[in-house]
Amino acid sequence: MVKRILFPVLQFAAFLGLLYLGGDWDFVNMWYETRQMVSGTPLSAVHPLMATIKFPLGSHILIAQGILFAAILLVIILLLQAVTRKLKPWALYTLGAFVVAVAVAYAAKMGLPPAS
Repeated sequence: MVKRILFPVLQFAAFLGLLYLGGDWDFVNMWYETRQMVSGTPLSAVHPLMATIKFPLGSHILIAQGILFAAILLVIILLLQAVTRKLKPWALYTLGAFVVAVAVAYAAKMGLPPAS
């Protein structure tokens, strides 16, 4: 019983953490470039994950790295569940944790609808 509650909560926290990290990807990229400039090493060619993917949506800018990182983690978790043959009961919990984390992250990013 504890596993059925604990694992989806941990997966939700991991997905939400990756969505948060990806949403602040400009800060991570700036830290990386600053560290290279301070150490005197030349800036390397832009790594595909170091480039920021932005989508303007109204007055907000959505950064796609978070959803990309969370989706990669989702695929890795589902592959591990398939290899261990525990896909049937746990895949729905994993997908539910992913969907709820994405919904919470985008609701926090876009602002919750005002209560009337």
